[in-house]
Amino acid sequence: MTTGDPTDERRRRAQWMAGAQQGDGAAYRALLDDIAPMVRRFARQRVRDADDADDLYQEIVMALHRARHTYEPTRPFEPWFFAIARRVAARRHGERVARDARELLVRTTPEIAVDGDGDVKLALERALLHLPPEQRQAFELLKLDGLSVDAAAPRAHTTVGALKVRAHRAYRALRRFL
Repeated sequence: MTTGDPTDERRRRAQWMAGAQQGDGAAYRALLDDIAPMVRRFARQRVRDADDADDLYQEIVMALHRARHTYEPTRPFEPWFFAIARRVAARRHGERVARDARELLVRTTPEIAVDGDGDVKLALERALLHLPPEQRQAFELLKLDGLSVDAAAPRAHTTVGALKVRAHRAYRALRRFL
């Protein structure tokens, strides 16, 4: 129920955030409901893919939650919040740039197997046995079966976002094992 007056909106958000700091769940829900469209627009402006925008939205909301104790109720909410959102977006962009720099893109996949990689295959098979079943399934669907995240998620009976998390955790665990 907005009046359209930006001053009232800013004051209301600051009050909700102050209430959230005091443990008022209703105030926190009201704040999150109020800023959701604004955060979604912010995320869509910074990433191309809709799934990536949803992930960025969630990361921003989680960062808000983790940083809520740092908010000073006498100060405006929006500059504090958008500083957090910009840091999350910048960190995510940096991670994407670093990941893209490490990836090797090829136009076509090799048609013949490379000889001498039996030790690597054996090590990978052993490492996969140490993964939890959900992470192993995510890795197998995405990397061994070569499915896209969108195609693999229904097979894993989960959401795209959850599958991405499982796969990321599997990659991190496999790096440790290997």
